[in-house]
Amino acid sequence: MLLQAGGCPATLRLGSRSQIFRVTPVANPHRCKRALNAAAEKSGFPSGPYPVPEGPVSHFYRETESWPTEETVHLQQHDLKQQPYVDLIVAGAGPAGVAAAGRVAAAGFSVCVIDPEPFAHWPNNYGVWLDEFQAMGLEECLHAIWPKAKVWLNSLPDGEKFLDRPFARVDRPKMKRVLLERCAAAGVTFLPGKVAGCSHGDGSSEVQLADGRKIRGSLVLDATGHSRRLVQYDKKFDPGFQGAYGIMAEVESHPFDVDTMLFMDWRDDHTHTPGLETMRSDNEKLPTFLYAMPFTKNKIFLEETSLVSRPAVGFPELKERLDARLKWLGIKVTHVEEEEYCLIPMGGVLPKHPQRVLALGGAAGMVHPSTGFMISRMLGAAPTVADAIIDQLSRPADKATNAGSALRPSSEAEAVSMANAVWRATWPLERIQQRAFLTFGMDVLLSLDLFQMREFFRAFFSLSSFHWHGFLSTRLSFPQLIVFGLSLFFKASNNARSMLLVRGVPGVISMLVDLASTLKGYYPDMTSLRERKDAVDAAARQAATTAELQSAITASAPKAVEVSAKTTLTVTK
Repeated sequence: MLLQAGGCPATLRLGSRSQIFRVTPVANPHRCKRALNAAAEKSGFPSGPYPVPEGPVSHFYRETESWPTEETVHLQQHDLKQQPYVDLIVAGAGPAGVAAAGRVAAAGFSVCVIDPEPFAHWPNNYGVWLDEFQAMGLEECLHAIWPKAKVWLNSLPDGEKFLDRPFARVDRPKMKRVLLERCAAAGVTFLPGKVAGCSHGDGSSEVQLADGRKIRGSLVLDATGHSRRLVQYDKKFDPGFQGAYGIMAEVESHPFDVDTMLFMDWRDDHTHTPGLETMRSDNEKLPTFLYAMPFTKNKIFLEETSLVSRPAVGFPELKERLDARLKWLGIKVTHVEEEEYCLIPMGGVLPKHPQRVLALGGAAGMVHPSTGFMISRMLGAAPTVADAIIDQLSRPADKATNAGSALRPSSEAEAVSMANAVWRATWPLERIQQRAFLTFGMDVLLSLDLFQMREFFRAFFSLSSFHWHGFLSTRLSFPQLIVFGLSLFFKASNNARSMLLVRGVPGVISMLVDLASTLKGYYPDMTSLRERKDAVDAAARQAATTAELQSAITASAPKAVEVSAKTTLTVTK
């Protein structure tokens, strides 16, 4: 686990196991489709299939912790004069950087994190599905839990849909404190500054800071988020963008149930007010939705969100739409505790991989291309990437133990090989294929107007829990995603099917072209499963042969001693 699991909040320990996460196949009378669903629901990734809460989930809310400071968490400052070289340099002290740094340092390696302000507040609101954080043992880093979520497609009687999947909000200050404390306990050092560049040679990397200072290390991890300061691209980065403007507010009242999170509200009644004709027209072409987290009857997080667009919807327009929506809902804000300006690149090409600089989180392209979610995906991937780094840093260390050589890569070729292995763990072929499908989904969403978006999500949330849960949580493998796409098509209305065909077919062709490179030789020196099995079998045969030879030598040793003794006796006589 990334964090040590603490006790669950009391709201998660009630009664018997909830049945809301039980996997059910897509209901369809066609026998072939049932077979496809059954095959597709086999576990695709280690994070699946579906953890079940310990009991019926109740609404849970507490205030967030205070942000950690230098007085509450004592971080060790890095001394460049005393330690000009470390095993791992991490650029960025966001969730990705400190999660990986603490785990690698706990394995006994020297780790330095570079960040201008290690105690800076993490600005973005993190909403997560409860089961995702439970699977990682992170329940104690949640400060609000809603037993269910809701979607409004429109204002008609059938436009309200309830999602029986608990949702939660991350206590960002607590999660940062816990991760920083792990870093401090493991001996991670922190170097205040902004990275400006990186160069490589002779088996090591040198990171340059904006003020001219330099630090060298065996491996470098870019965890600078969407700024992507060190990773390189070999193709144009042309993502879609999720834009959102939100407020944490005290209000006189609001019309939402405090036990239900408003996941999406696509209603547009607020734009029908006289004088807002332009807003109504713009929203029909490029729709936005309300995302709301009611904590109490007088405290709520409200956010107007553009799911994905290219270019991004501007913050002034999002704020204007939110103000109009709140007026229509009758919500009067008495105090704004916090404003959020969120702009998330989605999809686009991945960084060049493999390359000498490693990456995690936004820098590695781990944002869900169709939803904008990343925190759960990153926290789930952090142990895998960190453990791959540990394995590779152990290679020169093991060699040094056996041969008395240096505890670092001895050549650039060795360092390149180490970095390549980490990239294979960061983006295995299965994940690359999965991301290609999710990017295809983003391309479809980019083309939808308000009415088509409603039809799309009507079909989407009619799917089995396995499929829509898995899609939103990046749990489905590529074959499972194919079944997801077919199920979505069959669940859609006739109009929506026509729309999906028109919008989707060109994207499918483009996706298949991109996936052709994953069929063979995607990573340098990558061996097939058969080749790896043959290598293991050959090593086993060699070990057996060596053992037999050693046994024969051991068995013949007493006879040799006996002959030697007789010869010595004869000579003496």
